[in-house]
Amino acid sequence: MSESDESDRSITEQIPSNVLDFSSQYGSNRGRNYNMENICAPPEIYPQYGDSTHALVFRTYGPWWLNMPSYKQTRKNFKREQKTFTSRDFIDIRYSSLVYECISLSIYETYNPGTLEVVYVGKEDDDGNITWHRVWKFPEPFSIVLKDDQEIFIENGLQQMHDLFPDHINSATASLNSLHLNTDNEQISKIFTRHTYPPAARIPRILKIPLKNKVPFPTRHIRLEFDHCTANYYIEIDTIILSGYTSNLNQTLPIETISKQEETFEFNSELNLTKLPFDILFLICSYLDLHSLIRLSSTCRQLREQCLHPLQFSSVDLQPYWNTITNNSIENFFLNHCIQTRYLSLAWTKSIELSPFNQLLNLCSTNLIQLNLACCQYLKGEHIEVIANYCSNIEILNFENCFGLATEDFIPLKNLCHIRSLNVYRTSIDFKTLLPLIDNNKEHLEDINLGNCQYLVDTIGIVKLLFARCSNLRSLDLWRAKDLSHNAYLSIIGLPHDVYDEETRLSELSADQQEELALVYSVVNLPVEIDSITHMIYLSEIDIGWTDPPPGFIQSLVEQAGRSLIKIFLTACRRISNEDIVAIGDNCPKLRQLDLLGSNIINEQAIEYMLKRCLHLEFIDISFCGKISDPTIEIWKKQYKSCFKRSYTPIDHSDIHEELA
Repeated sequence: MSESDESDRSITEQIPSNVLDFSSQYGSNRGRNYNMENICAPPEIYPQYGDSTHALVFRTYGPWWLNMPSYKQTRKNFKREQKTFTSRDFIDIRYSSLVYECISLSIYETYNPGTLEVVYVGKEDDDGNITWHRVWKFPEPFSIVLKDDQEIFIENGLQQMHDLFPDHINSATASLNSLHLNTDNEQISKIFTRHTYPPAARIPRILKIPLKNKVPFPTRHIRLEFDHCTANYYIEIDTIILSGYTSNLNQTLPIETISKQEETFEFNSELNLTKLPFDILFLICSYLDLHSLIRLSSTCRQLREQCLHPLQFSSVDLQPYWNTITNNSIENFFLNHCIQTRYLSLAWTKSIELSPFNQLLNLCSTNLIQLNLACCQYLKGEHIEVIANYCSNIEILNFENCFGLATEDFIPLKNLCHIRSLNVYRTSIDFKTLLPLIDNNKEHLEDINLGNCQYLVDTIGIVKLLFARCSNLRSLDLWRAKDLSHNAYLSIIGLPHDVYDEETRLSELSADQQEELALVYSVVNLPVEIDSITHMIYLSEIDIGWTDPPPGFIQSLVEQAGRSLIKIFLTACRRISNEDIVAIGDNCPKLRQLDLLGSNIINEQAIEYMLKRCLHLEFIDISFCGKISDPTIEIWKKQYKSCFKRSYTPIDHSDIHEELA
């Protein structure tokens, strides 16, 4: 292209037009607060820094969730880990105009920055199918633009003092306290995390990823993956701007520079592994990640037999390879080797058709114990029927954020009878599936995640059945659950309640729903009343954040079933009282995590009473608790081992590093 043509072109900056897919979000399904779609707008928070409802926010942060038994149970069977895969969340973005030459990607980070792990660009074919190609991975070079337009180039991800703090910050005082940055080092050292690089300082910034000469095809699709397991608090993003040339002057596209995930190995012929005994060689191969195992299998026939032995595929985690798992790879490779697979993760995979899915699960059949299908938006009712028909011994089932499935699609699952762990976060599942499923698995069920399920219809009946029948229940996630009235909360733990209120609730349902509910109630023999929940001796985790339990509910809950509780999340439960906090202190000796964000009633005396008694507490969120002062928190931080969380609304001043972590 001539110099005149180049000068005639101008770089176009685009904000996202829509979000195609994502792994989680802090906001509800209805409304815009803390939702993914908030990035589909020009910057409105930057250059302020702090917690804003107008930002993109994922549901979790830090290592806290990873350290809970409910999470560890889902990971312990996948021992062949891909160490370089550290992504915890993702978002797939579409821009309105095709970009023929990408220049850069600018991520406006306005709260707890520094967790971006990977950037992909998508190549769309004529049928709308997208293949994803990695173009950047931390700590490859990037730059940071501060609010004074100063741009700092980072070569290896290991930011220095002058990278972390602008000149007007005295790094000898307040910033030294912030060198804990987005982690609490004493706590992090005790808790599992795979992130090997320090997170960024707490300043608003634009993270700029260079894309020039990296994308050899026109694109309008960007995917970002994040690892916020070392973030001090929720990460928040204002918007994500793609810069590049949207006009096509038939210029020569850049040379293929898409990053290859393969690595080059040199083989030393003097170290002949094939001479080792079978069992020793098999054990060595078992320590390889899946990618390395397959590469090693191509070196010689004997190693091929060892590497591709069916027992090497007893657990198969394909999530780290989500962008390379195709119908072809399943049909021509995994169907040959997954004969004895017991634990299978297809999480984050794209567009697997029914036929290879059917063949794979038919092959695994009754051997399969665990199946992770998180964020698999290609799933349809036919896929669910395959699971129900072939995988009768399944125990751990994850449909997290499979929002493409309709309510009726889940119904075949109700006949499964060995379920220990069920994750249906942000799906359309309802009572027609859940009530019989819970009843069939009442002796086995240990962990259930109903977070942000907006179509349950009979949330009260579902929770009542869980509390009445599932004496082995370990964890219950009701985050943002709908239709849990004060009366409902009282009824599920045996407190006096208004029976007429329950009758009124049922009468407000449609005639079809009333008929269906009556039928299901009769099948599961739903208890009319619950006298107590003292039988729930194993309950260790409960999350009822963003619901509205009445005063006294928590007090009664922990008095009856608090001895084993290690996690209580009461996020934005506005009616939590001082008596509830005192009861937590008296009845929850094993408590490790407590979220009280937005509790304006509780005072410092109640919190301190609890702190003195909950000696294992490692995490407490008291953000936006109006009766708890910052000076008091400073005293507590020195006096107790707990990690105190304190958020704040967006601010714009030079003393940002003096804010509480």
